[in-house]
Formats: sequence, C-alpha cells, structure tokens
Amino acid sequence: MTLDPPYATDPAGMAARVDGIPEQIEDALARCAAHPWTIARRMPSVLAVGAMGGSAIAGDLTAGLYADRIPRPMVVVRDYHWPAFVTREAFALHASYSGATEETLSLYRESVQRGVPRAAITAGGTLATLCERDQVPWFKLPPGMPPRAALFSSWVPLTMLLAALGWCDDPAADWREAADRLRALRERAGTGVPEARNPAKQLARALEGRQVIVYSATERMAPVGTRLRQQLNENAKLPGHSAVVPELNHNEIVGWERPESFHRGATVLLLRDSEDSAENARRLELTADYARAQGAEVRTVESESAGRLARLAHHVMFGDYVSLYLALARGVDPSPVASIDAFKQRMAGANRGT
Repeated sequence: MTLDPPYATDPAGMAARVDGIPEQIEDALARCAAHPWTIARRMPSVLAVGAMGGSAIAGDLTAGLYADRIPRPMVVVRDYHWPAFVTREAFALHASYSGATEETLSLYRESVQRGVPRAAITAGGTLATLCERDQVPWFKLPPGMPPRAALFSSWVPLTMLLAALGWCDDPAADWREAADRLRALRERAGTGVPEARNPAKQLARALEGRQVIVYSATERMAPVGTRLRQQLNENAKLPGHSAVVPELNHNEIVGWERPESFHRGATVLLLRDSEDSAENARRLELTADYARAQGAEVRTVESESAGRLARLAHHVMFGDYVSLYLALARGVDPSPVASIDAFKQRMAGANRGT
C-alpha cells in the first residue's frame, strides 16, 4: 500500500497531527506565556506525576530530560494510589487529557486526603472541575485530539512547571530550538515527502510484517523507546517491546541464546543519542551484534546534532512518523483505539457490578 498521500485509511487526520507537531510546540509555548504557572517556588521532597498512557509519557520524557539536573526525585505513578513518600512535603501533578482517567482521579482524591500540594494538566472534564472547586492551578490543553497526539501540548507546560518550582531554567529557548529542528525533520520525513527519499517511510516499510524490539540506553532515551513502543501499539495496532541497557544485558539477552523463527522475524531498533555513555554505547553495539548473529535484523536511529531537548523531541517525532507510516502500510486507521474503549466499558460495568 502506498505511503504517499492522500490516505484513505486516515479519515481522522492522524497524519496531519504528526506533521503539525512543530506548531503544537509553538501553540503550547504561547499558552504557557499567556497562562504561566501560579506556583510558589519551593523545594518539594519529590515531584510526583500521576498519569496514564499518552499523558504519562510526558512525565517520563521530562524526568529523563532533567535526570542529571533536578535537585530532588521526579517520579511518574501509573496507578490508583500514591506511594507512601508522596506526603505534604511533596508536590503532585495530575495529568489526564480527557480529565476523566479513573486512575488519575483516584490519585487526585488521595492528594486531597493527604494534603499534598498539587496542580493539573488537562483539557477539561472532571479533573478540571475538581481543580476549580479546590482552587488548584491547572493548565488547559487544546481539546479534540487523541491523548497521544497531544504529547507536546502536555510536555511543554510540564517542563515549565519544573521551572516554576525552581528546579530548572526557563526551557522556552530549548523548545524554540526543538520546533525549528522538527520543522526541518518534516522537510525530510513528513507526509508530503515521497517514500523514495523519506527515511521514516523507508523504515516503516522495512518493519512491515516483523516483530519490532526497541533497545536504548537509560535515563534520557528509555522514555523515547517507551513512546515508540506505545505508538506502535496505538497507531499501527501492533504489539511492541522495549528495553534498556545495561539492564537487558543482565537478563533479556538470554532470550536470544537459541535461534528460533521468532528471532529471524524480528527487527531490533537501536535508538542512539550523542550523550549515551561510552559504556552503554558499547553495550548497545554488542547487543546488536548478538541479536544479528541469532538471525534478527538490526537498524539504528541516530540522534541529531542539537541540544538535549531538541534531540529527544526529534527522536519522538521520527518515531511517531514511523508508527503512522507502518499503520498506513498495514491498511489500518491509526486513530481509533477500539480495544481501549471496549476495556474501559467493561471496567465501568465491573465497577457497577453488572
């Protein structure tokens, strides 16, 4: 199936949303400038982000981006309850695009009970109503998008929250660099660029019909691998797997010991960054050699020469393009997530006892 527009299997316009990421960043910066966080500068014991799915990944990316710079821990909690260390001394951010995510709402109620200082990022819904009731600051996201397509709308204000807490410098200049870099990426890998000279379309074509395994190094790149795996799930409707070195060299590598048909049908994607430590870069190389010897195909996605935030954003957008093009190659609509919708309905029925 052609990977060049028009796209008959994309009636909801996911392709346009990926193409529009640079403008999404600029819109988020404008929203942040117009409605800055009204947070007292303080040094909380921990910044705890409560979120799920497409909202949680912004927390992961932010934590990875600033892991070696922020003075206190930042954790992302994907559950109904906070760990015991989220106390009055902490700061809690509740992120839910719809404002109706049951896990995030449960965390909000628990924050109230524990007296945890808090804020929220949402497009509205119950979460916004609770924030208005409790006079809690919240950042309003633009409505009408699948949550995963609103990643940069959430990611920008989350980094601004760190700056408001005094945990990092104002990231606006870094975001403007990222937007410029992503416009350049669109010129090379966007939907209007033919497959013959489009690296993202070519990679998607190479991944068609194969099991995709994403390997990267820790901290900054691990969330990028998670994002790509999740986009393969939701856009391309495919299972995916991601892992990081050095941990995978202490367990997962054993799974490659005996060459089987699974290995011959797998492609290992190595996500590389210029700040990978020498030790982890070598581990990725050796892991790739081992997987290749067991019959797997190995492909590498390198980072751009840019600032850290711009590099991570570039990896994310490139991965979004790959998952989009793989969906189109498979003839599936990238927007609907019928399984998630059906599961939520079953959960709602179970909660009602029906």
